[in-house]
Amino acid sequence: MSISRFLLRLALGRRLPQTAGELRVTGVAAPVTIRRDRWGVPHIDAASEADAYFALGFCQGQDRAGQLEVLWRLARGALAEWVGAVALPADRMSRHIGFRRAAEAQLPVLSAEARGAFEAFAAGVCAGTTTGLPQKPHEFAIVGGAPSAWDGADVLAVLKLQSFLLPSNWDVELARLRVLLADGPDAVRELDPVSVPPVVDPVMGAPGEAGLLDRLAADLAALQVYLPRGGGSNNWCISGTRTESGKPILASDPHLAPTTPPPWYLAHVRTPAWEVAGAGLAGAPGFPIGHNGFAAWGVTAGLTDNSDLFIETLSSDGRSVRQPDGTFVPCDVVREVVRVRGAADVVEEVLVTPRGPLLTTVLPDTKLAVSLSAVWLQPRPVEGFLKSPTARSFEEFRKPFAHWPALPLNVLYADANGTIGWQLVGEVPERAGSAGLLPKPADAPGSAWTGTVPFDAMPFQENPPSGFLATANDPPNEWAQASFLPNSSSGQRGAGEELGHDFVDPYRARRIRELLAARDSGWTLAGASAIQLDVQSLPWREAREVVLALAPTDPDARDALALLHEWNGRVETDSSAAAVFELFVAEMCVRVARAKAPKSWATAVGEGALGVATYNLFSDRRVGHLVHLLRTQPDGWFGSWAGEMEQALAGAVRTLRRAAGPGPRFWAWGHLRQLLLEHPLFGKHRWLGPAFNRGPFPWGGDSNTVSQAGARPAEPTAFTHNMANLRTAFDLADLSKSTFVLCGGQSGNPLSPHHADQLALWLQGESFILPWDQADVIRAAVDTLRLMPGERS
Repeated sequence: MSISRFLLRLALGRRLPQTAGELRVTGVAAPVTIRRDRWGVPHIDAASEADAYFALGFCQGQDRAGQLEVLWRLARGALAEWVGAVALPADRMSRHIGFRRAAEAQLPVLSAEARGAFEAFAAGVCAGTTTGLPQKPHEFAIVGGAPSAWDGADVLAVLKLQSFLLPSNWDVELARLRVLLADGPDAVRELDPVSVPPVVDPVMGAPGEAGLLDRLAADLAALQVYLPRGGGSNNWCISGTRTESGKPILASDPHLAPTTPPPWYLAHVRTPAWEVAGAGLAGAPGFPIGHNGFAAWGVTAGLTDNSDLFIETLSSDGRSVRQPDGTFVPCDVVREVVRVRGAADVVEEVLVTPRGPLLTTVLPDTKLAVSLSAVWLQPRPVEGFLKSPTARSFEEFRKPFAHWPALPLNVLYADANGTIGWQLVGEVPERAGSAGLLPKPADAPGSAWTGTVPFDAMPFQENPPSGFLATANDPPNEWAQASFLPNSSSGQRGAGEELGHDFVDPYRARRIRELLAARDSGWTLAGASAIQLDVQSLPWREAREVVLALAPTDPDARDALALLHEWNGRVETDSSAAAVFELFVAEMCVRVARAKAPKSWATAVGEGALGVATYNLFSDRRVGHLVHLLRTQPDGWFGSWAGEMEQALAGAVRTLRRAAGPGPRFWAWGHLRQLLLEHPLFGKHRWLGPAFNRGPFPWGGDSNTVSQAGARPAEPTAFTHNMANLRTAFDLADLSKSTFVLCGGQSGNPLSPHHADQLALWLQGESFILPWDQADVIRAAVDTLRLMPGERS
């Protein structure tokens, strides 16, 4: 135990939940048994679906009370009431977007089954954070207050918050606009890996717009202080024709920001009607990754474009917005009162346009504002993963995603009958006159959405001839081009609608498919899982010939090339050559951006627009864009590409000498750019951070390796901002041997034995089997708690 955690224990005690014995709670209709295994994973036996979801919420409340409180308050815009004025910008933005308002409007349109699941889960969270905890969690002992009361709308609001902050392209729209305003349309066209309309609407660049963007950027960044953005993920499934067992294998490792506790929560739930084991996001009742004894599934971010920003022109009184026909229509006005600890209440007046809410208070020197339209803000039914526990075919599994107005996902599926499949899910708007690449003037003709892409037109595949499927946030047409043909056959469907543009570089996906294609038989669970640890650099493979052909005169550049000549291309923790390459790439990305966007280059390498990383375009697609430029070396960029590359290589070596030491033995990549798991409230606090955080740890990989460890080109040696919080693998020949491991543990309590008990396994690339068969569950049980109907005694 670290000194900081020892002092925390001395001051406040361990504050562990009750996980054995019997508790009476209001909210269950019949007794519920919760058995916890050695990893603290709950195995829930309930007599009904409602009791099962209550118990799942109860366990999350016991284990993740602090994390859930932050989510609840961010979604409601009520964090400043708890922690003070420092959180006011985050609350202000939350109130303007209206996660809670939208959730309240959505709740009545849900099916009785879905609404029951959300409400039962919320009731369980309330019981878990109170009845299930003999003492208030450490976060409340330090900050004060008590856990807040959840309801069904809060669960929906948190889902909307995650849909906003997890991969989407609103931040990329802002980044493009910032580059356009600062350096002109040519800069955007040159630096944007996707096509940009050649004509820029005259409203762009109007007086006051730059100030509007600055204000909006600051407010948006505030939310991410407490819930950092991240996004990525890998998944793949292998047909039984290529496996040793003759049944499919599926693997899934979602990538999000490195936090403690992790975003994912493991559980096993059994009712008379269904059974499921897997991982769900904290604050939600579904299982985006898991199995039901017959089928298994896993997800990656789909990155389809489900939101747009609009530039609104306001009337002279600031209460109406101009429509395409030139008329002004009044906005709905919502008065939001934000309570601030230790200060007076703040009243926010939120204007809601026909497209959606204005994201900021209107600035006095302009009549422009930005509104947000998002599928997930609209009152639509939700099914999706709530139906997965009962699915007994790919068709049964995928159809409920016709109602999934949340974050877009690539969902892979495999079952015991041998079927494998892929479905791109998440409702996507149909746009009449916009590709969704830039904020569009709301009064421009054809700016309005015309509907949503029909689910039957969303691409999917079933049992492809290749014998495997894999996704890693890459464009679907990178690999499944036939799925975009309107009348395709061979188990593939999908019309040619514009689903999005801001996908990430396809290097991870290509590497996974390369490894899967290299072996046409004999795949095992261990072999498939090993791919999750791969750190081979495909960008180096593509750029190697060009880089090694240099004949530099600078001695530091020659030292860099000497290391790269011997490098195997693996971005390993202890590799000094990997460090040289990563810093070379970062330096070249900056040089390329400066060449075309001298005023906004920082935005173009992943900072500036929001003060934090913009993942999809200006960060995650920078490397692929750079590699293309290095190989083609077009005119109009530099006096000499060779000269720029030589300077970048020399600069990489000099940076390494300054930051790490005089020679290559000091330059190990994973020691230079490390992994730190940060607590959402106390992570950066001088004294509390060491008690609640974990790490830092040396860690290899980069943004484009299968084992992802993302970093921005602007800050290549900063702590990684994106990594696999969870690794899972399923062999459909025996789902009772399914493996899981969290980067951390089940508990958010830093003094719990389950706060980081899985971390050593994760760092070593290992995992554990989550018991499934009832006899194995009983045998593995360390603690057993029974929830009994009735009032707390």
